[in-house]
Amino acid sequence: MPLLIISGAFITYRTIKLLNTISENDKTKWKFSKIKNALTISLSSKVGTGAIIGVLAAMWKASNNGVGGESIVLWVAIGMLILVPLTYSEVLFSQITKKTPRDFIEFNINRKAGAVYTIGLVILYSFGFVGFQLTGIQSVVKIFFKQSFNYELTHNTLLMYIIVPIVLGVSIIVITKSHKLFINALGSMISLVILFYTIFFIVFLYSTIEFVPQYISLIWRDFITFKSASIGIPIGLIIGFQRIIQISETGLGTSALASSDRENSPRREALLQSISTIISIFIAVVITSYVFTYGRYNLDNIALSGNGVERISGYLTSVFSVTGYLGLGIIVAFFVLSGMTTVLGSFHFLNVTMNISENKKIIFYISLITLSGILSISNFDVIFDAADLLMFIVGSLNIMAIFIFVIKNINKFKIK
Repeated sequence: MPLLIISGAFITYRTIKLLNTISENDKTKWKFSKIKNALTISLSSKVGTGAIIGVLAAMWKASNNGVGGESIVLWVAIGMLILVPLTYSEVLFSQITKKTPRDFIEFNINRKAGAVYTIGLVILYSFGFVGFQLTGIQSVVKIFFKQSFNYELTHNTLLMYIIVPIVLGVSIIVITKSHKLFINALGSMISLVILFYTIFFIVFLYSTIEFVPQYISLIWRDFITFKSASIGIPIGLIIGFQRIIQISETGLGTSALASSDRENSPRREALLQSISTIISIFIAVVITSYVFTYGRYNLDNIALSGNGVERISGYLTSVFSVTGYLGLGIIVAFFVLSGMTTVLGSFHFLNVTMNISENKKIIFYISLITLSGILSISNFDVIFDAADLLMFIVGSLNIMAIFIFVIKNINKFKIK
């Protein structure tokens, strides 16, 4: 963690110092179509059910056995001071060097590091992040059947009627090489759902405006009393940084991949990806924590449990209590559509980063999502812990490459 903070701050310093010597200020007019395309691609890959699940899990990890946990909002805000500028640098350097993250790592470190990065990123997405989405989708279905029909879906039922159909459907899309078409369609739909999700939160916030002072007070109280100064600060920073990386994918190289079409100038593309990062973090952390915390302190039977399904159930109960079926419908649509976007998007990252035959890519991908689907039912903690480890490996290699670049190689790309 200290190395991440120090390297991130140094990279930001070097970026600011050399910005005018490595890139030109774009004086052309902004075009809405180019802005929309850049933000749509980025947001559709970042905003998903994993963000909600991850934030609720982070609140649990930051709590003292379910007491507190609201401080995660401030820990994330602190982490953003380091990681959002890092996103800008990451995308800017990818743009001016015209290198994918894998090529960038190979250029600044070596080929072995690039290979490890690629394998780690692919497994992180196709196993870890896909597991988050599948967990969210099945949790919503399970809760819906429980609350509407008082019917408890078993693990076998979830596997046969939720996971298997999704895996089969995605496999057919990938095998028939139709994934880009579906990603574009889902990307447009998720942009609309994000808009409705934001409107939902505005309505929720307006309806519960009297709770806002208490919410802020709870965050601050938990922040200053978080376990202890010696243990709480490192844990809070670690959890906060993990959630930022999981939510916005800062430091993982995916922001650079999302801007690989290069429709805008390097500076504008970097700025748009930074804006996307801030939006995705806000949607995930502020909305999720506020909605859940309101229900936790104003409704019965909602607690910060160690059980992931119970946490999601509490979140949905809080949504329904304030906005009714309309709000609940928006959340369900958000879970399903964003989940499917991420599942298919993970193959896109695999496809553009791995240098193996197309058939091997498909087999590898289907194997990973199948394993992830099975574990999302039987042992989600394995997916969560694996994702945290893979984020550390992938992020460390990418940030190390950026650090070496600003020290050793950045002068090679000065404007002549």
